[in-house]
Amino acid sequence: MDMLLAENSPIRQQLLEQKLVQFKDPHLAHTLSTFIRSSVDLYPSAIEDYAQLGNSRLGGLPDLPVGMDYPVTLVGREEMLDAYAEEFDHTREYIEEHYCWSQDSDWDEAAQAFRVPMQFIAQINCSELKAFQSYLPQEGRLLFFLERWRFSEMLRGHVYYVAEGQQLNSGKAIAELKFDDAVCANYEYEAAYQLQGIASIKMIATDMVNSDNPHLLKLAKARLQALPEPQQAMVLEALEVVDDELAPEWQDQLYFFDLMKMNKHGLIPGQILTQAQWSALPDWQSSNLQALLVPEQPLPYYNGIASINGHGDSRYKAPELHAAAELGGNAEDYLVLLKVVYSEHSMQLNFIIHQADLAVGKFDRIYCIYDY
Repeated sequence: MDMLLAENSPIRQQLLEQKLVQFKDPHLAHTLSTFIRSSVDLYPSAIEDYAQLGNSRLGGLPDLPVGMDYPVTLVGREEMLDAYAEEFDHTREYIEEHYCWSQDSDWDEAAQAFRVPMQFIAQINCSELKAFQSYLPQEGRLLFFLERWRFSEMLRGHVYYVAEGQQLNSGKAIAELKFDDAVCANYEYEAAYQLQGIASIKMIATDMVNSDNPHLLKLAKARLQALPEPQQAMVLEALEVVDDELAPEWQDQLYFFDLMKMNKHGLIPGQILTQAQWSALPDWQSSNLQALLVPEQPLPYYNGIASINGHGDSRYKAPELHAAAELGGNAEDYLVLLKVVYSEHSMQLNFIIHQADLAVGKFDRIYCIYDY
């Protein structure tokens, strides 16, 4: 049984049925169910005050286990000069002469390199989410960092597992990190939020099921193998227009900036929107939101600012294909461990892991890529 699929999650049966009932062809619905994930959406529920150690958190600073140093990237002097030359469009010689290009970075004499802090993205308390899924560790914490120190968009993601029971140091105790604004700015998640999860489902953008993504086409055909070939072809052709047939859902009605703002006001789907909360909302609601936010009624579902076990989104090759090309193996064996809104410019960042590595709690092979 594939624990990653929504069809195998008892707590998601109603959500799944609501999704699949939209499709008149039962064969199409059955085919799509192979792409509907048993996901967890994460929502900021409060500004982080660091009063609790090890809670689920987005941005700010992590609660590191005692004995663990804050992760850094070691960058050689020549590499650092090249980064400044690229950013400011000058020669390396000009940078050396006119810029104090190393003043904000820590020099490691032994390594003969600068210690550039990684960007902390999130920490996930697995025990807080164990009621919603069975594929993550059931206790302990996952710490997500991004190594992005050049404007060339070269990304490397790092995930660290902290076992339950390890003594933690509060993020408040971490000395101010020396982020060099020119090459490793940390603007996106300077503010920190406490996170709350809910069980959700995620369906792939169906126009990705095509010859550019043979692993997705293979999964679709596996679901259709009992049908005559002409009927298989009809179902595969119908996938191309699935999005046009979907009944409108809330997340499809929101502009991205609305979604960002909703996620930062402590509003969790399913909770009652009180009159006091409604009155306190700033005047930024779009017409879509005004129609959907009803005082004294439960908030409808909308996408979280982050999610676990969702889908990377691409108009071309799926992110898992890129992960397989980089790390080896088959694209269908990779999953999006964490997807997170990275900036208000509609960028979403995917931390991708091989299913076999996740099953044994091995987090040292991570591929990072933006939706594109």
